[in-house]
Amino acid sequence: MKYHARIEYSSFYTFYNYSEEAIINDVVVPFVNGQVVLLNTKHGPKLFNMKNATFVKIYKTKVALKATEDKSIIEQIKEESFAEYDCTAEVLGKVQSRYSAKALSSLIQKALQPSKQQIFVVMKFGDEEMDSAYAGAYKAVANEFGLDCVRIDEVQDSGKISDQILEQIAESKYVLCDLTGARPNCYYETGFAHALGKELILLSNKKEKIHFDLEGHRFIQWSSEEDLRKKLRARFAALESSRSRED
Repeated sequence: MKYHARIEYSSFYTFYNYSEEAIINDVVVPFVNGQVVLLNTKHGPKLFNMKNATFVKIYKTKVALKATEDKSIIEQIKEESFAEYDCTAEVLGKVQSRYSAKALSSLIQKALQPSKQQIFVVMKFGDEEMDSAYAGAYKAVANEFGLDCVRIDEVQDSGKISDQILEQIAESKYVLCDLTGARPNCYYETGFAHALGKELILLSNKKEKIHFDLEGHRFIQWSSEEDLRKKLRARFAALESSRSRED
């Protein structure tokens, strides 16, 4: 099979007679990521920022396209009848499947490696009471046990925040999830940590009602920072003691 592409911007540009792998690497991925690519135009090579493209169409034919006496390859691709070879959705689906699988595989590999001596905290932030609990209880108690304590707003990285969160979860020894405020993203991240088999510590302020599908799980319910510190110390002491016996 041969693959062809047409990118539209103020004008248009065509790629033709590529392999599937080449059309994905040279056209689809740069378009999705807004990368700069090299175009060999009739006026010579030029750099093109894929962010300027309005859309890309991918086509698939059984044989390579060839110019005829009547039409060039570009003219053939521009014809309305060429739309029958459109396979844009099919190729995009393959790209999404391939890269999501790679990302998940990488996270699973990280989860299987020796964990960092770190607690990753999933919680609502930008809230005075919760931010105070994080600094005065979570970080303070973690340090007492020789563990780093990290929240996503402290991670200095230029990558996507969602990817960073999943990586931090995969790499951490413990994942502490305070579901006070019932934020959907916190529930999602808690579920991801659970699926990876991480050691979870679930918490909630006593004034909050625990969501019904988590009522069967063991929660630390706290009423004040002092109460939270006391209960966290007891939980970490039990966890660390258990791990030392296993070692």
